[in-house]
Amino acid sequence: MTINLILATDAYKLTHHLQYPQNIDKLYSYGEARIGGKYPTISWFGLSMILKDYFQTPITVEMIDEAEKVSEETFGTKEYFNRDVWEKVKELGYFPVKIKALPEGMEVPAGTALFTLESTRSWFATSLNALESLLMHVWYPTTIATNSMYIKKRLLPLVQKTGTEASLPLMVNDFGFRGATGVEAGEQGGAAHLLHFRGSDNLLASNYFEHIYGVAGRAQSIWATEHSVATAYGPDEGEFHYVNAQLDRTPDDALVSIVIDSYDTFNFVRHVIGSEQLSTRIKKRAGRVVLRPDSGDPETIDLAVLDMLAEIFGTEANDKGYKVLKHNVGLIQGDGMKADTIIALYEALIRHGWSTDNLVVGSGGGLLQEGFTRDTERFAIKAAYAHTTDGRNLVIKKQPKTDPSKASKAGLQKVIADQKGKLHTVSQETPGEDLLQTVYEDGKLTIEDGQTIIDRASGRDNL
Repeated sequence: MTINLILATDAYKLTHHLQYPQNIDKLYSYGEARIGGKYPTISWFGLSMILKDYFQTPITVEMIDEAEKVSEETFGTKEYFNRDVWEKVKELGYFPVKIKALPEGMEVPAGTALFTLESTRSWFATSLNALESLLMHVWYPTTIATNSMYIKKRLLPLVQKTGTEASLPLMVNDFGFRGATGVEAGEQGGAAHLLHFRGSDNLLASNYFEHIYGVAGRAQSIWATEHSVATAYGPDEGEFHYVNAQLDRTPDDALVSIVIDSYDTFNFVRHVIGSEQLSTRIKKRAGRVVLRPDSGDPETIDLAVLDMLAEIFGTEANDKGYKVLKHNVGLIQGDGMKADTIIALYEALIRHGWSTDNLVVGSGGGLLQEGFTRDTERFAIKAAYAHTTDGRNLVIKKQPKTDPSKASKAGLQKVIADQKGKLHTVSQETPGEDLLQTVYEDGKLTIEDGQTIIDRASGRDNL
């Protein structure tokens, strides 16, 4: 179904063209993650998704007719609907707007202008902010990218202390597609996670990343079982057949993940994996075997399983003095994982002398869904400037006494970096290179190379 872009807004915005001063011929707004959100910085990402998916769709007569009908049904009158403006947009074939934005992948301090939006035709000025609701959805990929960025920031010192830094990109895996609110959320959120990690079972997200940013194969996954596979073999002797089937059907050097809690996790580890038949077979493999306990308290269960595996396969101390299971065996924890529990689990392993190299995690709702809203990072889009037909410049600013944190920026803006690289949102008249770059203007869309965005997010390209 093609989205009717005229209706992709809040109903009341369709009335605003009648509310502004009638001599406005240009309107200018900006978007930011206001100070006071969950994190002091954000990982700016995802505007190109919205622009490519929606801002290249032409307005049609059918859309206008439908929007007029829905508007009449909503307000009880046709008088609020600005059919003339949308007829002009249809004739143009594009939205008459200019959008400038910071380069995606940047880590940006809260309170910095992320993008600006301005009308390029006088007749569209008072309808400009009808586009705000659609653009506001950039809060979601940016918030998910920010969450993954901070997980990575918190994991890095733990890995540097106890493990192998090269393993970090695959330590947190996206299991979240099935738990996302919809297909689009699964795509966008999964792509945002892929900005900072490569582990993912979210195939649509990986394909979407390529579709938008031109980078193929960003997601990486392995042969992995689930409970329907495990329980199809049945308990007891069936558990041996279950494991042997996985080892029979994969190349010797393949990574294999085996879910182990279908019946009794500890019995499975001690008597199935720990049997002479299977432990010997696993020891002879070149590829890694990771076991997935999926029930119970992660810290308690995972530490107990690691101790059992140490008895079966042995351990050795790495060059940092932390224990690593021998014979390329490890764990993957896929239940109950979100930012804080991921870090807590790795910290628990370290307290007991284990290297981070023994574990990877998968996260579903905690990665793409749980607790994330537009207010997590306090996203807002506000008008800041207008020009009138009699040549006046109107500086627009919100400044509520009851909540000063909601004060908006005023006037035409740009973002500059000081000598230390810190970003500042300033007046356009201020000296310095403007980091806000034109990404959309009168139908022309510019999307930066995806690998450049990835490098920027990893700190290899700081502009």
